[in-house]
Amino acid sequence: MDEGFILSNKFRRAVFAELVSGETDIERIAKKHHIIRNVVIRIADDFIREEIIEKKGNRYFLTNDGEKLAANIK
Repeated sequence: MDEGFILSNKFRRAVFAELVSGETDIERIAKKHHIIRNVVIRIADDFIREEIIEKKGNRYFLTNDGEKLAANIK
């Protein structure tokens, strides 16, 4: 996955930015950005499939690939 996939969609961009900043809770991300919860979950699932993030319990964390992508986007 490249930066374009994330940057081309405002919701993906918002969710990714929150994950990069250290937020791990999907519910808080959805509320903060006024995004429908299921949309945030679908985005997170896409990120998991692309190995950008991983889920541990109810929390989401950047993978090594996610960290590299974040560095490229900054």
